[in-house]
Amino acid sequence: MKIISTIIALAGIYLIAFTEIKQAETVSKPLEITIHVQPASLKPIVPVIDTSDKDTFVTTLNQCVDYIYSELPQSQHIPKEILIAQAALETGWGSSRFANEGNNLFGIRTFNKDSEWLLPITWDQNKWIGWGVKVYDSKCDSVKDYIRILNTVFAYEKFRELRNQNADVYTLVDTLEQYATKDSYTELVKQVIKHNIEGVYEL
Repeated sequence: MKIISTIIALAGIYLIAFTEIKQAETVSKPLEITIHVQPASLKPIVPVIDTSDKDTFVTTLNQCVDYIYSELPQSQHIPKEILIAQAALETGWGSSRFANEGNNLFGIRTFNKDSEWLLPITWDQNKWIGWGVKVYDSKCDSVKDYIRILNTVFAYEKFRELRNQNADVYTLVDTLEQYATKDSYTELVKQVIKHNIEGVYEL
């Protein structure tokens, strides 16, 4: 009986010691943190705007706009009908030299002689005239710049004001008279929207 009591006592001591050791290990064990890094292959890829034909141009331009808008507040979005109509007018639906050599879809100018620029084909390309049509790394970059211009340049303050009031697309187009020197420019933009975009493309 004495032997059994001794065995039970030793077992109890062992159990207490084992429990304390495990608790100490738990306290001293460093906290493990797992960090999940998104593979580069899953990150959004900047869409490539394809100017091979009208429909492909509009479809891929729309994809570029969706990509930009995914990281831009709704309040800074330019209606797609306006954006696509202006790109269509400025580039002949993506067929112009400025679009395909300069990646410029909106006739955006630069006044920095040291930046990359182009001039109309019949002009001396080596003669700086105080401005040039800006050259971009990609066509989607020119879309970003166009959106920036309409959202920040003073000339389009009325556009932004009416956009904040939820004005319709045609009313907004009327505020873009300073975008081009041609008097009929805004009417042309509206005609492109009405006859070539609305009801033709899902934007």
